Amino acid sequence: MMDEHIMACRHLAQFFQVSVEYNMDEVDFTLKALCSDYKKGIEIYQPQWYSQSQYYYFEEFMEENKVKTSIYNEDEITYEKEKMYWLGYLLQTWSNKTLVLGKELAKLLDIKGVTHLLRNYKIYHTVDPMYVLLDSEDYLNIKILRSNDS
Repeated sequence: MMDEHIMACRHLAQFFQVSVEYNMDEVDFTLKALCSDYKKGIEIYQPQWYSQSQYYYFEEFMEENKVKTSIYNEDEITYEKEKMYWLGYLLQTWSNKTLVLGKELAKLLDIKGVTHLLRNYKIYHTVDPMYVLLDSEDYLNIKILRSNDS
């Protein structure tokens, strides 16, 4: 099961990374991606979601979702891709460990939560994802990690 969890994290991370190439607003994209069919497929570890490139599923995602645009200048692209990769990996780690699905995560985090994570990337990307979860819960006054989660 552990390999499926890591694979899910990597796939969502790569999916998030692609959003920068399409000049998508990071907050709007994140909230819509958490509610997408792609995220749903990853959550239940359907093999077909792992068999194609993220670009293949991104086309489908774009047909179903109108995402605000953001223009990244050439100097920002590498950094923004790394940040979005981290965010996708982080959010899938939370889903794996808490069993909270993407739609619920999007609802709990909302714009304020996603903005908080992105704003604190420089600090958060070097620490354990579950510490980031606890710190974010405190800051946002929400509860994602339930007492029976470990």
